[in-house]
Amino acid sequence: MKQGTRVLGLLALLVAGCPGQTVAPPPLHTPPPAKTADAKPKEPEAAPEPKEPPPDAAPPRPFSAPKTTSVELKNGLRVVSLLDRAVPVVHLRVAVLAGTAVDGERTGLSAICARAVASSGAGALDAIELRKRLEGLGASLSVDLNPDRVVYGISVHAPRFAEAAELVASVLGRPRLDPKEIERVQAALAERAAEKARSDGAWGALMALHRDLFALPSEHHPYASFDATAEEIAQIKPADCKEYHRRHFVPKNMIAAITGDVPADEVRKVAEKHLGPLSGRVAPALSFTDPMPPESTKITLVDRPGSTQSEIVVGSLGPKESEPTYAAFAAAAEVLGGAVTGRLAADLRDQKGLASRVFAETVPFANGPSAFYVYTKTNDERTGEALTAVLEKLRALTQEAPSPREMDVAARFLGSARAVSTSRPGARADELCDLGARELPDEALDERVAAIRALSPEAAAKAFAEHVRPGHAVVVVAGDAASVGPLLQRFGEVKVVDPTRHFARIRTLPAAAAPARP
Repeated sequence: MKQGTRVLGLLALLVAGCPGQTVAPPPLHTPPPAKTADAKPKEPEAAPEPKEPPPDAAPPRPFSAPKTTSVELKNGLRVVSLLDRAVPVVHLRVAVLAGTAVDGERTGLSAICARAVASSGAGALDAIELRKRLEGLGASLSVDLNPDRVVYGISVHAPRFAEAAELVASVLGRPRLDPKEIERVQAALAERAAEKARSDGAWGALMALHRDLFALPSEHHPYASFDATAEEIAQIKPADCKEYHRRHFVPKNMIAAITGDVPADEVRKVAEKHLGPLSGRVAPALSFTDPMPPESTKITLVDRPGSTQSEIVVGSLGPKESEPTYAAFAAAAEVLGGAVTGRLAADLRDQKGLASRVFAETVPFANGPSAFYVYTKTNDERTGEALTAVLEKLRALTQEAPSPREMDVAARFLGSARAVSTSRPGARADELCDLGARELPDEALDERVAAIRALSPEAAAKAFAEHVRPGHAVVVVAGDAASVGPLLQRFGEVKVVDPTRHFARIRTLPAAAAPARP
């Protein structure tokens, strides 16, 4: 039918382009040409051979990362190493267990100070001389921050490993923390935060999600801050950075991971020589109070005037990574929100066209429950429809177990992702730092993949239902409040916040009255 309509449209264009001419519409059915006397009878076509069905997928090959070697130096610093002779490069990472969770009421402290440590110079080297030393090594010093740790990383040609270790030890042990450099870092981060508040809907949604998930009645939870706002960054003083370094950059609060073309005995010698002299007292312990799940659905609207798209985040507190059900929960989350084959992607994106992007993620923390959330990006006018579909999919997984095929696909994907992620240069060293920061053994992720492969669908659904309860989710939408707000009121009361004003509440939209029953 569509093809006939297209043909008629083309004929209409021909008529319009040739005044005075008329063209008869084509017949609905064109009869076959008449046979002539000389025409030979057409031989019957041979029946097509039946297609051979595709072979069954091969069973997944077990993957396990190479074994590590671990040693603790006399000063308490733990060193873990892994030999890899694929290329003559060594990846050195040093994790300091002082991520954003140590900020307390001074959100933004670690973001500024951790970067200033790496850029302000070390010992006799000022910032310019430090950059020259790094350029001479053909390397750069990276800084990666998350709630539980800050990781300093450098990758160098294997023969220069000792030189790189000496430089990193100097940066971490004797940073200059020049006030002008701290102010430069502070200004750059404040500008970035202000820009994100204006233009990054996902950033705004995750900021509000963490505040609502980790809300406490009378104190600030260490994991309640996804990032720092420009206003919070402006309150940090240079003296705060010196105190941050003094309290947290101590050997017993550090983990060094070295991977690449260097044997374990050389790693130990270099670490003892350059990291061994680091000193300091025991870092202060942090206090963590487990947050309570919301008593009912909590809706926050991050206002972005003029936006034509909304970004929806629906979150819940998940199990702690140390709990036996964490692997089952992770498998269920992959069944639901796998970026390629998950239920949400198949339904909202591929079938209904409701979302341009949709996925689910589970974020583990060292000292508390994990944060699980579903992210969806859609057009403003379809926000209510998309949110309804997400909530329905969440509810369905709490009530009915996945199929064996869904579990198999999820296990295969997670196993493959594990193998691919560790193949990137330096990725294994980064992973070892993260595992150490969360107090997990070096083989924890290999063991988790094996556990997921052995899971039953019922175990995955049960673990998911224990933490994701219908009617108790945290919902955050970043979009134009004028157009999106009325679409959300049927889900409950909506708190509207302004991301450019430190996420201050600007108004509250009441829940829409339920329609009267006939």
